[in-house]
Amino acid sequence: MAKDTKQRKAAARAAVDARRLTPGKVARLVLKTLTFALLVSLLITLLGALGVTGLQNRWLLQLALAVPIYIVAYPFLMSEFRPKNSPRYGGSSKSSKRSGR
Repeated sequence: MAKDTKQRKAAARAAVDARRLTPGKVARLVLKTLTFALLVSLLITLLGALGVTGLQNRWLLQLALAVPIYIVAYPFLMSEFRPKNSPRYGGSSKSSKRSGR
């Protein structure tokens, strides 16, 4: 029982620490976002140059292509602000690997 409370408190602390803004996290987020925007705009430009219908002049269709790509990439872009050891986010804690305790 006490372990569960300690684990919950540790997970809560890890979540607070993960959401805390630091210059390094902000710099990595900016670099990831700029790289992502560059890649998406390059993809749209290449598709437009290849003659894909609607991507040459219509900005609304370009936006309609960029938004789903961004939604898929969002977890990667925001990974700096997730706790690293929380089981809810796919991490594993040391106590779950132990047997018999």
